[in-house]
Amino acid sequence: MQDTSVAKKILVSLLLFASLAGTAAVAGCTEAPPGPEAPTPTPEGTQTAHATYSPAGPEPSFSAAITALEKHFRTDTSCYWVATGTVTNTGDAPGRNVVIRFMLIDDENGMIRSTETRFAPRFQAGEKKIFTVEPLPGDCDRQYHAEITVAHDIP
Repeated sequence: MQDTSVAKKILVSLLLFASLAGTAAVAGCTEAPPGPEAPTPTPEGTQTAHATYSPAGPEPSFSAAITALEKHFRTDTSCYWVATGTVTNTGDAPGRNVVIRFMLIDDENGMIRSTETRFAPRFQAGEKKIFTVEPLPGDCDRQYHAEITVAHDIP
């Protein structure tokens, strides 16, 4: 009786091992024979990974400048800056969804200390706008300058 149960256990173990080996072979876990190497891509054969669509024709173009940067003191002895700047659409098409970002930048380390953003849904060609943003918080004992960046949707 014991011989029969041991024989059954051995038979079951062999069947499990055989099914495991068959599964591994079917799943591709075995090593494939070496084949020819893939050709090395040449610059002529490679394509760019990402292309940006830019329609031909008139496009907006923006110029921006800071016209004033003033330091102000609060009653709690903290400081903030007020920046005024002009943005002009120098292109030949209106800009849509124009984002104007004012940045207060530390002169010593070049890090952006604070930002303020203004949004203009439509900015006509040739149009000039003046923006004043406040507060741009900063440390009273630091020197800062301001910059403007402008982004817009493709027309």
